[in-house]
Amino acid sequence: QEMDEGRQKNDWTTSVPGMNEVDGHSNVLCMWVCGEAAQQVDNLQENDILKGASLLLRKFTGDPEISTPNRITRHAWMKDPLCMGTWSYPSLHSKHEDYFELMKPLPSEDNPRLLLAGEHTHPTYWSFMHGARLSGIEQAEKVTKFMEQNQ
Repeated sequence: QEMDEGRQKNDWTTSVPGMNEVDGHSNVLCMWVCGEAAQQVDNLQENDILKGASLLLRKFTGDPEISTPNRITRHAWMKDPLCMGTWSYPSLHSKHEDYFELMKPLPSEDNPRLLLAGEHTHPTYWSFMHGARLSGIEQAEKVTKFMEQNQ
């Protein structure tokens, strides 16, 4: 309910699934912003992001004395013309069947000439490295099967 209300108010902080300490750097946090809010954050000033991050830290730690972080390092992934985002994230209009459609060989199962693999094609592990690996293995098995049948 809180997330829905946040989206209605354009409150990007409701699209932060977590903050994690960066391994080996106890004074550095990594914050993820997901979905449409990522585009919103790419257009914010750094001070606004720092304020939002401190509000989240205070809220979830229960410590109202936590100070605002003093610096942010970020990359505007949604504005980067070489990636236009980071990993795949299904839209509200995506269907589970869409992933199976992406995994179908073209022009046909009997004549696989074009096969897509990557985290964006895995029906369960989209956006994860192991989704990319699993889909690659599955597609490679289709190629191997085709080659064995047509020796």
